[in-house]
Amino acid sequence: MSRSLARTLHRIARLATAPLRQARRASTLALLHEATLQRVEVPSSAGPLTIICPSNRSLHDPYGFGRDEPETVAWIESLPADAVLWDIGANVGLYTVFAGRRGLRVLAFEPSAQSFAAMQRNLEANGLDGVVEAYCLALDATPGLARLAMHASEAGHAMHGIRGVQGARFSQAVPAISVDGFVLGFGATPPTHIKLDVDGIEPAVLEGAREMLLRHVREVLVELEGENQRLVPGYLASLGFNEVPGEGRNRLFRR
Repeated sequence: MSRSLARTLHRIARLATAPLRQARRASTLALLHEATLQRVEVPSSAGPLTIICPSNRSLHDPYGFGRDEPETVAWIESLPADAVLWDIGANVGLYTVFAGRRGLRVLAFEPSAQSFAAMQRNLEANGLDGVVEAYCLALDATPGLARLAMHASEAGHAMHGIRGVQGARFSQAVPAISVDGFVLGFGATPPTHIKLDVDGIEPAVLEGAREMLLRHVREVLVELEGENQRLVPGYLASLGFNEVPGEGRNRLFRR
């Protein structure tokens, strides 16, 4: 029903603007798109969060906030005031915005250009300029140039990856760097807490964060599937992290 109605309204808009000259018609349709861009007000313990959603898929997280990943919300609410949170795989920035609105220092990483652009608008909409630092790049075990394979390039989509993605329809060139390299090479603020959701290469990201995990990181919240459910806990245990019992698709490790 939603798709059919949207297509009908789109046809009406195109018919209504047909008499206009080409440039004026294009401008009018672009202004209509901007006017109908969805702004979702998400209630939270930090006050209402404004999440701008430029695609249908990007509506998923704000409408599922507190229900889809209650363990993530509770964890962010538990972080101390001196925490430096690295949100790796930040998507359109819902949890980044939430953490920033709670007064935390946040560094957010999202390699998808469309999702990153949406996150930047959300940071602006929530007054987080200077509170959150956002970077459009991939984190990996080692630095290099990579291609982000995607099933869809629109903002909000997930299941992207810089290696081994089945059925990808498009790929985007991205720079990649390790967590350690980003801190030691560029002087970034080291993380005390890491939220990690990169759909498959979590072991590589954590391998590239070895020095920070040993020297600075207190907790890691990571979404794990498949073989990573065995690999990641073993690697983190070797660095002195213990898993905290809990429920949900994200698993918490604390040193």
